[in-house]
Amino acid sequence: MTVWTGDVFGGGTDSNIFMTLYGINGSTEEVQLDKKKARFEREQNDTFIMEILDIAPFTKMRIRIDGLGSRPEWFLERILLKNMNTGDLTMFYYGDWLSQRKGKKTLVCEMCAVIDGEEMMEWTSYTVSVKTSDILGAGTDANVFIIIFGENGDSGTLALKQSANWNKFERNNTDTFNFSDMLSLGHLCKLRVWHDNKGIFPGWHVSYIDVKDNSRDETFRFQCDCWLSRSEGDRQTLRDFACANNEIRDELEETTYEIVIETGNGGETRENVWLILEGRKNRSKEFLVENSSRQRAFRKGTTDTFEFDSVYLGDIASLCVGHLAREDRFIPKRELVWHVKTITITEMEYGNVYFFNCDCLIPLKRKRKYFKVFEVTKTTESFASKVQSLVPVKYEVIVTTGYEPGAGTDANVFVTIFGANGDTGKRELKQKMRNLFERGSADRFFLETLELGELRKVRVEHDSSGYYSGWLVEKVEVTNTSTGVATIFNCGRWLDKKRGDGLTWRDLFPSV
Repeated sequence: MTVWTGDVFGGGTDSNIFMTLYGINGSTEEVQLDKKKARFEREQNDTFIMEILDIAPFTKMRIRIDGLGSRPEWFLERILLKNMNTGDLTMFYYGDWLSQRKGKKTLVCEMCAVIDGEEMMEWTSYTVSVKTSDILGAGTDANVFIIIFGENGDSGTLALKQSANWNKFERNNTDTFNFSDMLSLGHLCKLRVWHDNKGIFPGWHVSYIDVKDNSRDETFRFQCDCWLSRSEGDRQTLRDFACANNEIRDELEETTYEIVIETGNGGETRENVWLILEGRKNRSKEFLVENSSRQRAFRKGTTDTFEFDSVYLGDIASLCVGHLAREDRFIPKRELVWHVKTITITEMEYGNVYFFNCDCLIPLKRKRKYFKVFEVTKTTESFASKVQSLVPVKYEVIVTTGYEPGAGTDANVFVTIFGANGDTGKRELKQKMRNLFERGSADRFFLETLELGELRKVRVEHDSSGYYSGWLVEKVEVTNTSTGVATIFNCGRWLDKKRGDGLTWRDLFPSV
């Protein structure tokens, strides 16, 4: 990775720089770029060797600085990524300040991936409408934040600051916020909302949040109907909500499918091909591909791509494929066959992919009653599709503090639970009128979030506040209360600036 700092007065920085990379096959965690040997100076390029997950082709990059140090601003010109195995190049252009005073007055930027001169994502703007409930004490004085999740990743943290209403988030009011020049997230599937619990009346009861993608002219609703409060409900101030649009979807509504057909070397055809898709909810109409001398398809060893509009089918289970003679052509007496090797169908709205390993010779016929049926071989479910069907689940979190002298902590403790379906976000572990995380104690908490699936990691951390902040964590146990499945994450290490490796956070993985 090569990073260019701009040739602008004061363009270099002493701030810490963090990067998150997004691709077709997922995203990386946020990583800090190592600042040594006078990196990130004016009119300078700095090169790093990094190992990351294989999520290519890349779609976007998020860069964040913490705004600390004697030079808290940075003029980022561009970043180049080179795959050391394949030589593939991906460029990310910015050409502006990361600063609280200059340019766009932000410490975070997102850059679209450019491959062979083509941008890999589209730009859009979002309008966020927040409805506060009509119940006693529903309004809040706290600062409110959201993260929007979609098929193309997430928006990063968005502060809900400027509304048409001078006094935001009052009882029974609707507040509207606009976010321009954002990379499109595609189909939206989840929303995370929280507040900082500040102000005289921080508790908040939110009714719903609508997010409108102005380029698509489509609105996604996230039904909330709950408290974000330290004193009401279950006392949580952060929640995740799945998109409610998916629950009320009209089964007769049309959607687009991409169909990719690979012809094998066993036989090509100049004739027509037809398909019918069988879904769990519906059966498609016939999709006819008419071959012609001008637009030739199904040659040996080639791949052809088509788009097909149909009623929403649900999960695709099988398909019918026929090899049909053209009316303007004579059929010879010898049998003509077409070798269909594979067919791949992508549901464009959600990104679900269905693979059919056919590898079959289909004879040419005059009538449609002759066809082959293929069952789906493999299915790849997109993140957006997974999230749309998730339900809220309560997780029991038991944190055990070690037995050594001084093992307890007075600091504020936070946990983030990661699973196959996402993460909880950073949650503070707090209870009223209790002295938590004392030597040898086991403290129990309950967190509600959308179902995480198989648990993969727990991050536990503290803010080093208090007189005795150092902490020896023995283990963390997380139980899905709806299934009873418990996962243990052993630790046995200090989170202490003065002991061990000096870290105040740990990533813990499931015990075998």
